[in-house]
Amino acid sequence: MLSFLLFLGLSFFLEVSGRRDVTTFEINLDISPEHRYDALLPQFNETVWGFYRDSFEGNTALTDVLYGLSDKRGLENDEQQAEIEGLARESKLPLDFVKSIQMLYELQTIMVPIVNLTGSENTLADYLPEEYKVLADLPWRGPGCTGIIAMNAQDKSVYHARNLDFSPVDVMTNLVYNGVFTKGGKEVFRSQMVAGYTMAITGYKPGKDGYAIERNTRYTDHKKGFYEMIQNLISGRPLNGWTVRQVLMTEATFDGAIQALDSAKYASSEYAIVSGVKKGVILSKNPEYTAFKQTLGEKNFDERDDYIIMTNFDFFWKDLREYFDPTGGQIGHPRRIAAQKLLNATEEGSLDGETLFNVINAQGVLADTIFQAIINVELDIWNISLPDIPDERE
Repeated sequence: MLSFLLFLGLSFFLEVSGRRDVTTFEINLDISPEHRYDALLPQFNETVWGFYRDSFEGNTALTDVLYGLSDKRGLENDEQQAEIEGLARESKLPLDFVKSIQMLYELQTIMVPIVNLTGSENTLADYLPEEYKVLADLPWRGPGCTGIIAMNAQDKSVYHARNLDFSPVDVMTNLVYNGVFTKGGKEVFRSQMVAGYTMAITGYKPGKDGYAIERNTRYTDHKKGFYEMIQNLISGRPLNGWTVRQVLMTEATFDGAIQALDSAKYASSEYAIVSGVKKGVILSKNPEYTAFKQTLGEKNFDERDDYIIMTNFDFFWKDLREYFDPTGGQIGHPRRIAAQKLLNATEEGSLDGETLFNVINAQGVLADTIFQAIINVELDIWNISLPDIPDERE
């Protein structure tokens, strides 16, 4: 029935020892929203319940604030709210919990690895309003994610490599799936998803001028950024992932997607790493505007113009916080720099899918990684995998 789910070129990426396929589910948009995710529950419900029991049930200090913030926010739009209520009803999880975790990406921005750089010109320390400080104890952790977009001189196409890093790894790695969103029996877009979360995380829009979108956490670049994020959530502003999902639904072309993302109002700061046919752009989004833009083919803080890269920090503005990020395995050695050393060691124009896959799996780059992708829109490549389980990583 879904012959279009037979994605191309899975060979050398998935031959790495210990790697696993990503389970695919069809998300039929012709079905009423409250039943779109019913088929997922047998595989994921036990894991989600374990996460809830271990980290939320009985933790009233955290849930009172988290659920209270969600209550102040009010209902999501009709479609998303119906999906959330369907997930809660079918899973038997508390509706407050399912609704609150939709703010996952926005609240991730509060987990800054260093908050005290007193006297430094690079100080970007920020503080939560007093009543929300308990949110710093949320059980999901970052920073995470590496995205690389590269032009290959041999086949003249663009490859996009993606690590999604998210902990607790032993939980999150068991919640990842590949959602193929269909309407009228045809694929509209596909997205790497996390069970219980209704929004796109790594999206792919097929077509002659299609595109792929990777979302990465971006920390605030100014004082009171956390306060502004909280106010945006309370105001009911659409969540970032829903904005991205609507772009995937409505924009058929790369340029259309870039324009839509560039002008969109976000609930929190975030990176949008977007690849297409011979094109690539990274947008560093503030809630109200795009703060910075990197374009493939232009010199981007290096002698190389055949790739652009993003992890979770504004390295182009010399954000010192990336040097205090321990996720690459050692403080003082950012994942971005480890990746760039490998990229710059290759012959210019020679970056292809296999090379990029080796880079995102290299020591110092691989972190709390729960999902990986190598994408080439022009060649219709959507190579996705789950990395080896945490206790097998070196």
